[in-house]
Amino acid sequence: MFSKSQGKSRRSPGAEFRAVVWMVRHPGSVAAPAALLSSLSYLGPTVTGSLVGAATTGAVGWYRGHPDTFDTVAAPVLRAWRRRWMGAYRGRRWADLMAVCELTKTHPRTLHTMVPRVIRVRSWSASVDTVRIKMIPGQSHRAFTNNLDEIASTLGAERVALEASRPGEIVLIVQRDEPFAYTIPSPDMPETVDEVDLSALYMGEDELGRTWTEPLLGGHSIGAGATGAGKNSLVLAKMRAVMPMIREGLVRPWVADPKLLEFVTLEPMLDGRYASEAGDCADLVRSFVENMERKQKRMQRNKLRSAPVSQDYPLDWLILDEVGSLLAYRPEHAHQLVADCSLITSLGRSTHDVLECLVQEPSKDVLPIRDLISRRVCLRVTSERHPDMVLGEGMREKGAIADQLPEEGTAGIGYCVAPKARLPKRVRSAYISDADMADLVKAVKAPGLRIVA
Repeated sequence: MFSKSQGKSRRSPGAEFRAVVWMVRHPGSVAAPAALLSSLSYLGPTVTGSLVGAATTGAVGWYRGHPDTFDTVAAPVLRAWRRRWMGAYRGRRWADLMAVCELTKTHPRTLHTMVPRVIRVRSWSASVDTVRIKMIPGQSHRAFTNNLDEIASTLGAERVALEASRPGEIVLIVQRDEPFAYTIPSPDMPETVDEVDLSALYMGEDELGRTWTEPLLGGHSIGAGATGAGKNSLVLAKMRAVMPMIREGLVRPWVADPKLLEFVTLEPMLDGRYASEAGDCADLVRSFVENMERKQKRMQRNKLRSAPVSQDYPLDWLILDEVGSLLAYRPEHAHQLVADCSLITSLGRSTHDVLECLVQEPSKDVLPIRDLISRRVCLRVTSERHPDMVLGEGMREKGAIADQLPEEGTAGIGYCVAPKARLPKRVRSAYISDADMADLVKAVKAPGLRIVA
């Protein structure tokens, strides 16, 4: 008789077996040289050279003649292959990186070193790689989360973030340099109400070049950022995206603008729902709450728990710019404002009453209602504590390094939290110029405007 442990070998699989497994896992890397060798054997070097030359000429012609399709279709594939097999994600170099960052383990039986395996590399952007990794048994994503700075340093990357994947797998987002080396222009405004989706309004792009959208319906928002970080674009991008609904009275912005400068251009289209002096801002918020309570009573009379956005139940959108100057720095109005804002965030969802706060210093002393607001964007900030205050505990160590963004050239760049993965992603909002704001006002005040009293 012998125990089960006596029936287990301490040897690891042979090199030839591991080579076969590697070829099965990477058929593309085997097929290309196999096809080339087969062509040389059956067609000869002349025909093979002609085919290779024709393919190369076609690729160069595509690259030179139609950059848009080449950069969209071919460049990500070629870039991912080069970085996968000629960079740090290959074989021994990857194993050494994992060992340096203490992410390997020794198998208790065979005593061989287990290394997290790279499954796939994608490079949709020249600045960002996404690396899908199969973790070793007994390893959790926290092991990688705790070593993101070390991984970034070893890879020579500016930032590495982590995204959860299927069980046993993670995705590392490796930012090699600034992906937003350009300004995102303001998109065209939709022309009709039917073109507006209140659950996904265009805001700009994320770090992988995908469209970044945010909802306006069904929740409240915080936009945090230091002076010059581009907070006003977070609001103005949404306004342009819902312009037809503002024009038809289905969405009604209310703006408290204590700086007197950021949103004053919008005053002609707000029909009295604009205030700049501290006392007037407090009165505006109180009027907003009273309007919300009237809608609640109307829904109660009609025995409605919810209602779609309509002329009878429009979406009222309260925007508080530089909210710290209203809730923290002016004690004569702060108590009532905090009480009213708490009512809005607690009761406004079913009546389509939405609060959006723009703030420089997001601490609870400045923004006491912070925990009542779930949708958040953190632009460039001045303290390493601010990303966690805005996005949630632990978000900075997962890659939301908003405090490290330089002052120059980063307006509109920041981080938000992906709703499913609950992990930060880097984004940039579209730039809304003064001319774009003037176009918005002109479009809203076009003939045919209907006002809801």
